[in-house]
Amino acid sequence: MKTKTVLHRIPLYVLVGLVLFMLDSCFPSFNSSGEVMAYLEKNYPGQRIVLSDKYETNRGLSKDIRIWTFTLSDYPKDTFHVASYISSYPFPMMKNQHGIEDDFEKVVILRRAKEFEHGPMKKFDALTRRLWAHFPELDFSLKPARLELRTVDDIWRAKHLIDAFDQFLGDERLTEEVQYYLRMYMQGPCYDLNHGGSVPPSDNIVIDKSGKKKGCYIERRFCFGVNRQELCQQFYNDVMEFHQIMDSYGNGVNKETYQAWAENQLRLVKPLLDLPSEEKRDSLLKLLGVRDDYTGCIFIDTGMKPYMLVTLSEKEEGSGSYNLFFTYPQLHAFCLRSGLQVQGTGDHFRVKGVDGRHYEFSSQFYKEKKGAIGWDEDVCYFLRNGRKVLVKGFYTPYECISDVLVRQITGRDVKKMVLSGQISLNGQTFGRGPN
Repeated sequence: MKTKTVLHRIPLYVLVGLVLFMLDSCFPSFNSSGEVMAYLEKNYPGQRIVLSDKYETNRGLSKDIRIWTFTLSDYPKDTFHVASYISSYPFPMMKNQHGIEDDFEKVVILRRAKEFEHGPMKKFDALTRRLWAHFPELDFSLKPARLELRTVDDIWRAKHLIDAFDQFLGDERLTEEVQYYLRMYMQGPCYDLNHGGSVPPSDNIVIDKSGKKKGCYIERRFCFGVNRQELCQQFYNDVMEFHQIMDSYGNGVNKETYQAWAENQLRLVKPLLDLPSEEKRDSLLKLLGVRDDYTGCIFIDTGMKPYMLVTLSEKEEGSGSYNLFFTYPQLHAFCLRSGLQVQGTGDHFRVKGVDGRHYEFSSQFYKEKKGAIGWDEDVCYFLRNGRKVLVKGFYTPYECISDVLVRQITGRDVKKMVLSGQISLNGQTFGRGPN
């Protein structure tokens, strides 16, 4: 019996061995040192290249890699790595892809960054120098450096610092690889106005290990080819708009800086329709706090500085009529400015209107329609004399309060407060002159 069993197993062993041999022959192998040298000569022409004889091989579930070191005559300070790799995609262990990569950009950028820190960066003031951040390493490349900003002035400081480092690098091949994230944590209240979702322009919320909301931040990515001046102005606008949404100050935003920004935005928007080309018009739009053809942000003069920035939305496309919308914190502030007695915080408060009725507003007075896309079927409401009143035609979950309701509560016509010269992207003009 034992002899029979062995005789039957022999063909099975042969079959398994044959399958393994065939599979192995189907998968790529490491590049030879000659192929690696050819890769280097193609990518670094005119250089005297010295490739090491020794190499290191590492194997993993989804990637095998063989690494050599090499030097370039024009970069005597640096030692680089070049690797032949075999990787799996889309399934692990099925190693069916191969290639060659090197870390030239990573090595040179890290060295030049250290030289920059000990050289040109010293010319900047302390407030600018503290923004500098290192580039995290990732295998043969670099992750974006993350610059932590505190104030709106830091936005421009960061730009000057990044511009200086790019100029110091000098080589476009290197500057193409350098990326940054500019992040600013928002000071002051960060109300959950969107029921766990993000509230533009703050598109990130940090949650700590206990599951509690730690704070929210605004972040912009700087990569090769972007217009940094425009991107910084958009970042600046985002911070200003966030503090308007929350009716707060912080991050270098106060009454004076906000009013100065509002007046500058009003100056910029005036020549919009007179610009001779669409290209110039689009370039200007990138500097403004507007959204699309039928919605936007618009300034109103409540009689007290600074101006308020509220949302404008056309009722129906092409109708020519529009509504203005407030966030809950903005309504809270507007009621106070109107001399009404308000109890509570920006996300949940009570107020007695000029009509003698008692109103209660809360960001939690909102019910989402399960399975629905968007919020057209959601329910937003407030309390009037303790009774639930549904809000019809609200703009977004966090911009439920229309100018019609504001007038009922305060007796003030918000549309008459719209400052003149403001233009929506479809060419409609609004408002009157400032007081």
